[in-house]
Amino acid sequence: MRLQQLILHLVFILLLIPLTANAESNKDWEFELAPFYLWAINISGDVGLVGRTSSTQVEFSDVWDNLEGVFTTRFSTVYKKKFGLMVDYNYLDLGKEKDSERINLEVGFTSKILNLAGTYRVIDDKHRLDGLAGIRYISMDVSFDFPDINQDLSGDYSWTDPILGLLYRYPFNERWGLRLYGDIGGFGVGSDFTWQSVALLTYQPWENVAFALGYRALGADYVSDGSNAFTYDATTHGPLFGIDFRW
Repeated sequence: MRLQQLILHLVFILLLIPLTANAESNKDWEFELAPFYLWAINISGDVGLVGRTSSTQVEFSDVWDNLEGVFTTRFSTVYKKKFGLMVDYNYLDLGKEKDSERINLEVGFTSKILNLAGTYRVIDDKHRLDGLAGIRYISMDVSFDFPDINQDLSGDYSWTDPILGLLYRYPFNERWGLRLYGDIGGFGVGSDFTWQSVALLTYQPWENVAFALGYRALGADYVSDGSNAFTYDATTHGPLFGIDFRW
């Protein structure tokens, strides 16, 4: 399964190459690509299956110890400094870990998050402000194992939310800059509510390469009913570091 995920991720990046290559000499286009960035995530909130809900608090040290697969990438483009497209994809496989000291419970967790949005530049001077509208797709494979009673609860769940947001950029000088991003969504279409916020300090030592350091948080409140009921009311958050290629 992890090999299939890796192949899909490589194909995703390779598909971007002809797009950027054809437009490289066209000054109407601007591109940014972070082929892989580190998001040192923590997860806090409630996760439940079939009426059994666990208050989960997973720190980055636990994520690192149990990590079985991870892939993160971000791509954006702007045409004539007005219309744009933004794609952000995150894949995380934590395997299984013990979730409670009081009872013998192991929790398995795999998630895929895709953010896809069109952007429109509202302000374009030293302060840059883009409005955006799009979707956030979340897919999760969650399992609760109770070894003492030989019971295993598991399920695959996915939903798609509309999102609305803003992206703000401000350059302090030729090298240093600030980037702020925020969105909200859900509105009962997929989840009851979802939100995301990102704050980044950027440093661009070379013309086509920049470093970004900051913090990112993403929350979702999703509930499904029925025989395979699922509850996910949690926030994924943590420091973020990446390298952007810009041209």
